[in-house]
Amino acid sequence: MNKRKKSLGVVVVNYNAGEMLNNCLNSVFREHNPELIDLKVIVVDNASNDESLNLDEIDNKKLIIIRNLINKGFGTACNQGVKAFGEVDYILFLNPDTLVNTTTFEKSISFLEENDNVSIMGTMHKDENGKVKASCSRRPTFKRVLSDILGLSKILPKIFKPATVMSDFDHEKSRFVDQVMGAYMFMKKQVFEDINGFDESFFVYYEDADFALRALNKGHMSYYNSDIQIIHHGRGTTAKISDISLFYNLRSRVQFVKKHYGRLNGFIIQVLTFIVEPFTRIGYNLIKNPKENKNTIKAFIKLYRDQF
Repeated sequence: MNKRKKSLGVVVVNYNAGEMLNNCLNSVFREHNPELIDLKVIVVDNASNDESLNLDEIDNKKLIIIRNLINKGFGTACNQGVKAFGEVDYILFLNPDTLVNTTTFEKSISFLEENDNVSIMGTMHKDENGKVKASCSRRPTFKRVLSDILGLSKILPKIFKPATVMSDFDHEKSRFVDQVMGAYMFMKKQVFEDINGFDESFFVYYEDADFALRALNKGHMSYYNSDIQIIHHGRGTTAKISDISLFYNLRSRVQFVKKHYGRLNGFIIQVLTFIVEPFTRIGYNLIKNPKENKNTIKAFIKLYRDQF
């Protein structure tokens, strides 16, 4: 790393993350090297109603909390956080259900300084048991989304690749990818500014896919670095609300297709999402997890009510 101290702004968007937020922030403050990194941390809270903001143990001099009175969504909250930093060299979007280690930030900065062809970087994600988790996604093209809706990517995943998460990719290796997971998205601040931040019309889900695609269109490449690792529990704030999570995922997917592939293709995906996908998902759940069908049905009912 260049001997000049670098400034890093970390944005953590919180919504009822509970104790995980406190653990995440403790790891951030504990593990960074203050002699090499000037750290700023902003928690943007989207109207949480739990005890997650009870952060008495955290060094408040380095922490700013922005409290939204309503849930403004992930992308909007991220943009809020970046605007509050002022001038910093690097920014990181970090999920509250993650933990970093001693070299995470230092290695991330060094890698971007040494690799000018990389604009956005992600890391290897491991669960609490040390198992490597998929954290890269491919671009959700019209054909890939269509194969997901028809269930082809579940029945024949070697032929029809899933539209997003690269579960077929060996995450032990580093490589350029279409998109790294927003749970750890590291970049120079100037890259974020060049792309004009997140599209705030996405409430949650697909805002990172949209960000990565717009970045690529401006020549900013995304890279998965398996040499840098974090612990990521996963679905920290959505594990108990899978119906709401699925609803927002489906709605944002239609929005993404309309934005990037045209209104006609978006309309086709929307119709098939309403008419076909409920049956493919219910059928798959009957084989894998029948209990999940209750939440699946609730999600589609909410989607119908939202659209009509």
